[in-house]
Amino acid sequence: MLLEFIIVAAVAFFICVLFYKQANEEFQILQLEYERIQELPTLYQDRSPIVVSDFPTPNLGTDQELQKRPHLLRMRITPTESLGMILTNPSRLSTFSFQQATAEWLAKESGLEIWFQQSLYPSIQPSSYTSWLFSAKTSLWPHHRGLFQTTAYQTILMPTQGEVSVNLLMQKMIPYLPKSWKGRVFQSLTPQDTPLLQQIQYLEVKLRKGNLLFLPAHMIVDVHTTSKEEPAWIFQAELHHPISRLNT
Repeated sequence: MLLEFIIVAAVAFFICVLFYKQANEEFQILQLEYERIQELPTLYQDRSPIVVSDFPTPNLGTDQELQKRPHLLRMRITPTESLGMILTNPSRLSTFSFQQATAEWLAKESGLEIWFQQSLYPSIQPSSYTSWLFSAKTSLWPHHRGLFQTTAYQTILMPTQGEVSVNLLMQKMIPYLPKSWKGRVFQSLTPQDTPLLQQIQYLEVKLRKGNLLFLPAHMIVDVHTTSKEEPAWIFQAELHHPISRLNT
């Protein structure tokens, strides 16, 4: 009996991995108003990006709110710089590369992590019957992130300040990118380091406060601000199941 259970579990796990590895290779953006957010689980099956509009975004994760927290501003980011020094220096903030651990700490200290858990997390579960399988990971980023690949079942991007432009590339575009493409700003790619740059197909989605962008696994993403006058901040939440957690 135990052996049969192990075999069935192994087969089920293998099927889940195959399902997770599948990716949609066609550009299609789905749109949904917040009042219909209960329809999200049905749209997940298309493995396409989903824009949710008219979302009641909290007044958290902004320059003004972050600078109200002295203990946050005193946090040492580099041997010679505190977070406060970076936040109050627009030119430095526009080029400084945040570490994942720093972005996760900012999400927690800004109040966005607990807000997400209480206000949004229950609404985006694929099913109430499988909610115990899922977990969340949150982070807060300034207006530039650089190229990264989504690994979660769903990755949610939400501007908390300003407007951001999100460039989306399908997984099949990876061979066209430089070998060290992760963390690169998409606009910084040149024909010198990316000979087939003109053949890279991508889609640009602009988001402002009140918009949520849901992304399936295996998409290549670049996030940057659209305005120098109002630097943007973007909250990111990852909805993971046990298999996607293995890829974090």
